[in-house]
Amino acid sequence: MRRHPPFHTLVHTEGLARLLFAGLFLSLFLLCDGYVLILLSRLIGIYLLLAITASTGLIGVIVVLSSHRARARELKRRVAEGVYPTTEIRRLLALLAAGACLIVPGFATDGLGILLLLPPVRSLIGWALESLFRPSLRELYEYLRIDH
Repeated sequence: MRRHPPFHTLVHTEGLARLLFAGLFLSLFLLCDGYVLILLSRLIGIYLLLAITASTGLIGVIVVLSSHRARARELKRRVAEGVYPTTEIRRLLALLAAGACLIVPGFATDGLGILLLLPPVRSLIGWALESLFRPSLRELYEYLRIDH
């Protein structure tokens, strides 16, 4: 039978506080982006705005799905080898962040999502996200390595 670690071992108090502050920042960012959407709908019209927003969401889904399989396969291979997959985790986290930004409606989030697809920005964001969640990711790696 497969045993899962208790939830409290996966989420450290320090990591949880960081996550909550990131959520607060994100909600403020989205409120500002929503305000920009309202202003733009008055300039270009609601239907054109909805078409643009839906298109970027679709592009985000396609980008994430097309790149995810290769990244996940490489991640599994590295874990099976017993090597902590730092690079693969960073790439996957940056890819997921780019996809999330493209899926969320708004021009600022779309711009951020497109920026995250550029290799230098992707490397920087991947490094930052991996550093932010490093303790939990290490525990997850150990769990996957033992379970494998």
